[in-house]
Amino acid sequence: MAIENEADLDALVKRADAHFAARRMIDAAACYRQVIAFQPRDAYALHRMGLVSVHLDDLDRARDYIEQALQLAPARAELWEHAGILAALKGNHESALAFYYRAIRLSGSTASLHRNLGDCLRLAGRPTEALYHYDQAIRIEPTLYHAVRSAACLSKELAEVQKAAGYWLHAWALGWSSLQDGLAVVSALAEAGRDKELRQILRQIRERLTRDAEGLQSLATVLNRNDRYADALIVAKEGLAIAPEHGSLHYNAAHALCMLGRVSESLTHCEEAARLLPESPPVQFRLATVQLALGNFEQGWKQYKWLYEMPDVNPPHPDFPEWQGEQVAGSHFLLVGEQGRGDEIQCVRFAAWLHNGGAIVDLLVSEPVAALLARVPGVRSVFVTVPRGPYDYWCHMLRMPERMELDLNMLPIATNYLVALPEKVCRWQSRIDAMMVDGLRQTSRRIGLVWAGSSIHPNDRNRSIQLDAFRSMFALPGFTWFSLQKGEDEQASEAMEAEFDLYTLGPAIEDFDDTLAILQSLDLLISVDTSVAHLAGAAGKPVWTLISVCNDWRWMKKRSDSPWYPSMRLFRQRELGEWAPVIAEVRNALIEWCGETTA
Repeated sequence: MAIENEADLDALVKRADAHFAARRMIDAAACYRQVIAFQPRDAYALHRMGLVSVHLDDLDRARDYIEQALQLAPARAELWEHAGILAALKGNHESALAFYYRAIRLSGSTASLHRNLGDCLRLAGRPTEALYHYDQAIRIEPTLYHAVRSAACLSKELAEVQKAAGYWLHAWALGWSSLQDGLAVVSALAEAGRDKELRQILRQIRERLTRDAEGLQSLATVLNRNDRYADALIVAKEGLAIAPEHGSLHYNAAHALCMLGRVSESLTHCEEAARLLPESPPVQFRLATVQLALGNFEQGWKQYKWLYEMPDVNPPHPDFPEWQGEQVAGSHFLLVGEQGRGDEIQCVRFAAWLHNGGAIVDLLVSEPVAALLARVPGVRSVFVTVPRGPYDYWCHMLRMPERMELDLNMLPIATNYLVALPEKVCRWQSRIDAMMVDGLRQTSRRIGLVWAGSSIHPNDRNRSIQLDAFRSMFALPGFTWFSLQKGEDEQASEAMEAEFDLYTLGPAIEDFDDTLAILQSLDLLISVDTSVAHLAGAAGKPVWTLISVCNDWRWMKKRSDSPWYPSMRLFRQRELGEWAPVIAEVRNALIEWCGETTA
């Protein structure tokens, strides 16, 4: 089109704008170029050509056009804003911020400017400032979904749980955007403990997913991850009613049932999930743990191999032949520890079985237990890094049961296999005697306590107990309490020492040998499921272990004793998260035990 006058120019600009609005960017570019050729100092056309170039992924040319427009019209705020967007797209965050702030000085606050500032500051690693600008954008334009969603995500990153939940509720009120955002709302409300609102949102999402098995599967997964196991079970079963052959829905149902303590019910779902997802390590390993918990050892030990296919499990694999169950007489054997310290303490007993079979046994274990386990009968040497060997065989400790064809009757192969160092026993005995009031040394029962495990354990939130929950036990007459707690909570009991007959030993405990020596001076250990409970059991010391309803497979089900440790008594939670009945049961058992020992 030839441009002969202003009318022609106006018509061409309108045509270019129409192409731009319809996202016909190549056509728009052709028109804007004609305008610029006729009128090179047309700031509007240069600006629009810059925007077209962005859509055509030509950021360098876009920057050139925007810069030309800025030289001609430096008072136009939107040009500075778009210059900021271009700089941000190129990763030049500081330049982008300068452009945005210049735009604000020219036009005042706008929702889009604050949103863009938020985006840029977030990418620049300045989250607190970013959240401020998202808030400003929302204040100006409450329906700006991008700002609301970004504020929600950023609040979660900043661990501002309640703020994140509020933003996600705001986003939800603006309208269903995607299933992923709906799941984010569920996660945020669950994490914030806003149960009433969570129930309402869950009901709405489930109504939208009535015939969507995949959506229900995603929802069940999120609920399981957020410890909403009863809801996850309901959702998984709704999905299975639509798609009964959906392996992941069976897995979610199985996981929820296990976490609720309904392990027997979970077996069918585990078996179906394993059949439908034969190559999934988490699914196959879940079946192993359920079978072991139910006492199906032959199948469970064989299935246990899937642990080593899990993405986050990387135990050592020495370059020697792996033992498959051959005769071990006359062999040099490396028994390899793995997982937690409690696992190593529990499974080092297999060294005695190998030794009795004629093998020369060395251990590869973690450093914290190396010195302790070096004294186990049947062990020649202990290493904390893979030794040079040579060895005839090696085996992970938790593959031993399958290859030994272990059953419950074989567990007494080694009992009381940990022995304290006499010099440490004497030192701790003297220290504990000196702590106690003179009149109580001979009459008071000495009880050790461990109330929490490592916070990095995946199930720690369910196995650990708040120290305050034990107050009713501390108040019982006739008992002196000793905290053996280590880690971040080791000094927590000091605040209660003035109120109860309670002493804090944790800060003075340097290693497992110290803990083992202390146990020799105590009458009983009360512990949650931690390595110290294993330590007491392996030493044959009386230990009462408090077990969550979603406990580990090794404690099995529906029994108050442990086949692994004859000196251990189990106190089982009946409902997830409810420790008060367990504490009451232990308290009554202490009263009964005190009467028995007095008699």
